[in-house]
Amino acid sequence: MSTPEPHRLQAEEFSLLIDAVQDYAIFLLGPTGEVRTWNAGACRVFGYEAREVIGRNFSIFYGPDDLAAQKPQHELEVAAGVGRIEDEGWRIRKDGTRFFVNTVISVLRNNDGSVRGFAKVTRDITARRAAEEELRQSTEIFQLLVSSVRDYAIFMLDPDGNVATWNSGAQQIKGYAPEEIIGKHFSTFYSAEDQWKPPKELEIAKAEGSVEDEGWRVRKDGSRFWANVVITAVYDTHGELRGFAKVTRDITERRQAEETQRALLEQREARLQAEEERRRAEASYRVAQEANRAKDEFLMTLSHELRTPMTAILGWSRMLPTIPHDDPMFAEAVDSIAGGAQLQARLIDDILDVSRIVSGKMRLTPETVEVARVIMSAVDAVGHMASAKEITITTALAPALGLMVADATRIQQVIWNLLSNAVKFTPRGGTVQVSARRTSSHVQISVHDSGEGIDPQFLPHMFEPFRQAESPQTRVHGGLGLGLSIVRYIAEAHGGTVSAESEGRGKGATFTVTLPVRAVISGGTPVKAPFGETFRHHDRLRGLEILLVDDDGSSRKMITAVLRAAGANVIPVDSGAAALDALDQHLPGLVITDIAMPDMDGYTFTRELRARAYGRDLKVVALSAFPAKPGENTGFQAYLTKPIDPFKLIEEIVKVALPATA
Repeated sequence: MSTPEPHRLQAEEFSLLIDAVQDYAIFLLGPTGEVRTWNAGACRVFGYEAREVIGRNFSIFYGPDDLAAQKPQHELEVAAGVGRIEDEGWRIRKDGTRFFVNTVISVLRNNDGSVRGFAKVTRDITARRAAEEELRQSTEIFQLLVSSVRDYAIFMLDPDGNVATWNSGAQQIKGYAPEEIIGKHFSTFYSAEDQWKPPKELEIAKAEGSVEDEGWRVRKDGSRFWANVVITAVYDTHGELRGFAKVTRDITERRQAEETQRALLEQREARLQAEEERRRAEASYRVAQEANRAKDEFLMTLSHELRTPMTAILGWSRMLPTIPHDDPMFAEAVDSIAGGAQLQARLIDDILDVSRIVSGKMRLTPETVEVARVIMSAVDAVGHMASAKEITITTALAPALGLMVADATRIQQVIWNLLSNAVKFTPRGGTVQVSARRTSSHVQISVHDSGEGIDPQFLPHMFEPFRQAESPQTRVHGGLGLGLSIVRYIAEAHGGTVSAESEGRGKGATFTVTLPVRAVISGGTPVKAPFGETFRHHDRLRGLEILLVDDDGSSRKMITAVLRAAGANVIPVDSGAAALDALDQHLPGLVITDIAMPDMDGYTFTRELRARAYGRDLKVVALSAFPAKPGENTGFQAYLTKPIDPFKLIEEIVKVALPATA
């Protein structure tokens, strides 16, 4: 009876499928193990062609050891008994080479249950086994390596933080044997106050991949050690967390060494700081001693400079009543008194300037001035001093010096100080030269003298306040030692510099003031300079009524005399209260008031005056030995400082009260 067509087709397709498989040797064995079929995979795996192997026993694929052990027959017996057998082992190819296989032998039975044969499937897994063997060997080596490390505790934690492995280093550092710690949570190694750390460290390791920490850990015996810990999250190829690798190192000795080193460094730093503080204290003490010495010398100098002209003033003042007006000595006495007063006024101005500089209250009033005119005004101002010593002052001013935006009064003060200093230290019959030139970036004004010169050791201190080359007891020249320090401050306040040069004692000196070109204008009309002609007209204030308020009798009498000499009608009073009473009766054209007065000072008096209806528009001039308060709305039309030249006083009053004639 023929096989049905569908069954025949299925058998053919199955045969084609089996024959097409290249990676597996699939073939049939007879009941006693002879090869009955052979597919392309079997040909590739074993190296035999079908004609070479069909009919031969499959034991030809086994090595001598397996044959001696009757392994082929045993596998058939097991497969016949239980239905199948799976084995892995070495097999022999046709060319004699060995390869490692995975083999499955399944029994085939007839309908009556008798063994018809066996189906054998063999796969070459030599490469896989080599890789597994290599992995196994590397794993063993790694395990040996980890287990042999004694300086580090290297162990695994499961995903929950329980100890999964334990190396000899962990046992040495922490004191636990493997059987005592494996399975316990790693928080065992943390102190009671640090129990918050373990879960936190695992969270960070999972989120960031790893976490590192240093801190105290606890051994089995309860002793503490300082540890460096690194916990690394371990994931499999599917990204699933398998646990954590934990590496711990005992760094107690290193930490103690670091603390010792830090303590030594802190001690060294403290010692250096103490030495530095001591040096600073010694330097401060020396500076204080030097300041005290300078102060003592300054006070001695100040006393001398004030007492010397005062002697002439007091002496001539006592003598004047006994000297006839037509006696030449009378004029000499008046000149001497005036000269002494002017000298004291200059000394006081220098002291006030230094006070303003130190307190930061010196203010500059910029205006456009002609450079050459400022220089010549200063030269004229010291002309009489030079003539008295028969000193020749020459000028060498470059053409087109231009205009300069600066405080004209202060710049003239700088040049006057340098010129008067040169005249002071130049012997009789010497020369002083003033030169000025303009470069592309600066204007330079130089004062050169043929005088005593400067000791090189003193040059660096030339512009320090109160410093003088001569001692107070033996010095030949007068002065307080303030002029050059004021020169430096004014020059620097204008953005410039001042320098001194000298080849040594007896070789003269040169002082140079340098102002930046940005402060210079090369054209235009100069603003009117404040250096007018001296007013000497005795009727300039005729018809002007002035109320004078001053508690000092001598000052009040002197100012009254000056104002009346200029033609003014003066009403002198000695207090603010008396002035208000007088104003209630009669209004003058101008009020001049002192500032420092008992009961009611000049500021209070002026506020009281302005509060009254008749006093709102009344012109008030302050005249005081105290400087004006910067930025304060005082209510004065002018603020004049004592001492003031009488003729200068008349000029200022004319500007305020009679501006049309100024």
